[in-house]
Amino acid sequence: MWERESESDPADVPWFYVGGVSDVLSRNEDEVGAAELLAGLCLATDLGRGFPLEHGLHSTLVAARLCERLHVDERIAAETYYGCLLFYVGCTADAEIAADLFEDGMLGRYFDPVIFGGPAETLGGVVRALAGPGPPHVQVGRVVRRLPRAVAGHRRHMAALCEVGRMLSDRMGVGPDVPNLFIGFTERWDGRGEPGQLRGEQLPLPLRIMQVARDATYQALVGGPAHAARIMTQRAGHAFDPEVVAALISDAEAVLRTPGEGSAWADVLAAEPGPPLRLGTAAIDRALAAMGDFADLVSPYLVGHSSGVAELAAAAGREGGLSDDLVRDLWRAASIHDVGRVAVPAAVWQKPGPLTTDERERVRLHAYHGEQSREKR
Repeated sequence: MWERESESDPADVPWFYVGGVSDVLSRNEDEVGAAELLAGLCLATDLGRGFPLEHGLHSTLVAARLCERLHVDERIAAETYYGCLLFYVGCTADAEIAADLFEDGMLGRYFDPVIFGGPAETLGGVVRALAGPGPPHVQVGRVVRRLPRAVAGHRRHMAALCEVGRMLSDRMGVGPDVPNLFIGFTERWDGRGEPGQLRGEQLPLPLRIMQVARDATYQALVGGPAHAARIMTQRAGHAFDPEVVAALISDAEAVLRTPGEGSAWADVLAAEPGPPLRLGTAAIDRALAAMGDFADLVSPYLVGHSSGVAELAAAAGREGGLSDDLVRDLWRAASIHDVGRVAVPAAVWQKPGPLTTDERERVRLHAYHGEQSREKR
């Protein structure tokens, strides 16, 4: 890892926090750390899931601490680290279907806390999310209309999460083992996950650690470390590997501690297991193109938008006589220019009629969301 030269050292500022990538890349001779790109994409998935920014980075630190307590080898620790950064990379899959079924914010309020709960608890969360706000008769009407579609599409949605997660992570330059974790992404320790083909130690250990880290960090966000420890204890042996849960609850305060007032960015980069993985020219291009595709998946009307903008911008650069290096950086910047669009609900992007004042403001601010984390430095 690099050492900080000063508080304003450009090498210490991740590409996601700035307007482009050329400064970082030129300092590294067109080579960049995989962890830096993955952490940037992790910030984007926070936006897409409606989590506080750096929630995913904090989860990755929790996963790294669990690896230490479980005394896993370097390979397992690395797969867990990269996989945790990519955990929600499939979150834009079928976003338009979720937007049609759930009112804005309802999934995060009612379903996210019970994703890893028991069947009755999970179904209750889905029903409350489907009901949305409003008087009881309106809520009941929504549930009656929407629940059959939600149940019918559930398995297809779970499959899409796994497949999109595997495909996008495969393009991020972390080797084949991490993308393969997404094959069992929706499975559970007790075998009651989707599609219900894996259980217990059939689930890869990195995936078991990632699941506990992600849910425990979320529960700590909801009610603090003690609440998280209580929920994890209830879910041990059901959704989660009891051994991994035991490693967490043995000292939940320490495992779940936050970076404090500072940013988690530097801590996450420093936590990368083994020699830092570096990406060269072709791998950087593939990773940035994958990030653009991730953003475009928020609506079927936007599929191919980022890659199209990138090709058009690069062609304009060549026509304008820019050097090959500048054209390359222009293509890369254009590939990720709209990553902040995932912070805007899919229902807004798909609305067939005129947007309200609030909706127009959300769209206008999507570029801001793509770089709002700069303020956390």
